[in-house]
Amino acid sequence: MLEEIIAELGDNFNSSDESVLENILDNVTANALTISNRADTIEEKLFLKPEIKACVKGIYLQRGAEGLNSLSQSGVSSTFNDSIDKLRNDIIKNGKRTCY
Repeated sequence: MLEEIIAELGDNFNSSDESVLENILDNVTANALTISNRADTIEEKLFLKPEIKACVKGIYLQRGAEGLNSLSQSGVSSTFNDSIDKLRNDIIKNGKRTCY
């Protein structure tokens, strides 16, 4: 999955950040498994792959702006998504949460 994320990031990815991206992927995967009440298996990770990839890319691209909800500079406004909150909503809305 890491290689796919790197390819999708394209020019936005810095090759010296591979370990950073891997850490983000590990953390997001753990969160996704917890949110969805799923076991830590390859099959379950693949089931959640679209949500995990989207969240990892969002977090990676927002580095340096952690903790900001919005920013306005010189007439340019930016609003940031909470990637983990979006991950939670996507998992639930896509019906990927199990009940034990």
